[in-house]
Amino acid sequence: MATSDYLDPTFFIDSDSPIIQQKAIDLQSQSADAVDLSISIFNFVRDTIKYKINMSYYAGPDDFKASATLKRKEGFCIPKSILLAALYRSCKIPSRLHFADIINHRSPDYLVKLMGTNVFYFHGYAEVFLNDQWYKLTPSFETELCLKHDFPICTFNGSNDATFPSKDLQDRPFIEYLKDRGVFADLPFSEMVTTFQGYYSGHF
Repeated sequence: MATSDYLDPTFFIDSDSPIIQQKAIDLQSQSADAVDLSISIFNFVRDTIKYKINMSYYAGPDDFKASATLKRKEGFCIPKSILLAALYRSCKIPSRLHFADIINHRSPDYLVKLMGTNVFYFHGYAEVFLNDQWYKLTPSFETELCLKHDFPICTFNGSNDATFPSKDLQDRPFIEYLKDRGVFADLPFSEMVTTFQGYYSGHF
């Protein structure tokens, strides 16, 4: 796909939503240039939208829209990445979604028990196109959460990938990447649901 294909609003990346557009305007007003804006958008989604897995919030496709996550002010990796992509597109910065299966070796016991595994199938993050290059960005864990658990903070400076590393701040195993599911212009909802039902049956 051409870079321009990652600028248009989609069902889930509803960058034309009034609430998304207003937040984009707010962030643009505080930014000096496109790189500064891209950093501000990433920091906003990472830290203002709190990481929380609560599948009761997600009764149907509409609940995964970027606008829904912005209103809710919390979400897990997929909704936060969708919101990140929407804010970029609303500012005319190309963005897309990337999915992978990962192991989180620092998952809390209650979550491992709930999911039946420490494998996160269909882990989501975003990519942004700046200065003729795609950068991978993981907005999942807010700074406060990272400091509490000794997780490395995913930090974006406008010219680097900001994804989960293999070790935490105490040099313990952190994130292990198992399978790359590729990049998408929008959330492949049916594929995600089928994957969740196959691996997390009875939980989601």
